[in-house]
Amino acid sequence: MHIIYIHQHFSTTRGTTGTRSYDFARLLQARGHKVTVVCGVYGPSDIGRLGDPLKGFVTRRTIDGLDVRILSVRYDNKQSIAAQVLSFLLFMAGSTVEMFRIRGADIVFATSTPLTVGFPGTVARYLRGLPFVFEVRDIWPEWAVEAGAIRNPLIIWAAKVAARAFYRAADRIIVISHRMGERLQEQLGPVGRKVRVVPLGTDVALFGSAAPDTAWRREHGLEGKFVVVYAGAHSRLHALGWVLKAAAILKEDADIRFALIGDGVLKAALVEEARREGLGNVLFFDPIPKNRLAGILRTCNLGLMTVENLSIVDMALPNKFLDYLAAGLPVLVNFNGEAGWICEQEGCGVVVPPQDPAAMAEAVRRLARDPARAKRMGERARDVAVRRFDRARLVEDFERVLEEARHG
Repeated sequence: MHIIYIHQHFSTTRGTTGTRSYDFARLLQARGHKVTVVCGVYGPSDIGRLGDPLKGFVTRRTIDGLDVRILSVRYDNKQSIAAQVLSFLLFMAGSTVEMFRIRGADIVFATSTPLTVGFPGTVARYLRGLPFVFEVRDIWPEWAVEAGAIRNPLIIWAAKVAARAFYRAADRIIVISHRMGERLQEQLGPVGRKVRVVPLGTDVALFGSAAPDTAWRREHGLEGKFVVVYAGAHSRLHALGWVLKAAAILKEDADIRFALIGDGVLKAALVEEARREGLGNVLFFDPIPKNRLAGILRTCNLGLMTVENLSIVDMALPNKFLDYLAAGLPVLVNFNGEAGWICEQEGCGVVVPPQDPAAMAEAVRRLARDPARAKRMGERARDVAVRRFDRARLVEDFERVLEEARHG
């Protein structure tokens, strides 16, 4: 089948953000389908930097065998709220027009965030008669309200109305964690029968084939250290202030180091706090492309999956957590959601209470002093990634949902 795949934040492994859409698009194409990607220019993505400069509003390129239509709509997490909203609306309109220009399509698949990508799929459903599959990576608008991303009552109301309309229009709704599926089914009532779970997954092959980047360790004085790594956004939601408090408790332990990789609105403040508190055991790094990050993670000893104490986080099963597993890293989680349950059930990590830096520090210290236990957990982590979260296997479930939508 010919799939129109709409994702505003699309990126390859040369970017510093998630690659689920890139991986699934390539895997679907390898299984005999035709995939046309419609995307924007996302700051952490590499799409706007590949090849010659973009020309006009739509630039068509072949990227790693994929037909990609790039809309000159830029988005970055550091933009003001007004600029972000404008970016979402421009991409919504542009991708809807581009959807009509793609001939011979059999189905439209749109993945959020942002929520507005549901609009071109809904239009395709009603005006082109194409089946529409809507992927929900965050339940709107609940997550944005609780995370403090939106506060305007009018925008919240509009998001609720839009989300309901997109859910009704979709032939199938994909969610990326089981808890998210349960919660959305509870909300939607009869419409919830459309919900299917296809976990976010990870590129098991990439992390399995990546050679440990020992040069990175040497360059930053990390040889012989127990390295605790965080790779992701530096925002309020990700609770890195608590990580710095745990690091402060451990700063006299010469064998433990924290490596915080990424960017975000709070990074400058976190760097300043670490400097002010004399945290020489915390190293900050700019975002690293996924294809290099794989080797770096394989040299680390423990992955951090931290979030603020919000009710929405029980559904979280994000890229960083799954990439840690694929790299064979045990994971420290500070909440009792789905990620925490996996750590406990599979024995591939530890769970500590939220907002408890002393418990976090003690968990790190215990693993650092028991390398055999950390190694066993890492082996279980890799096994969990292979068994449960390998995108090369999950694409079969993904394809099955698309076929369901096509045939009713």
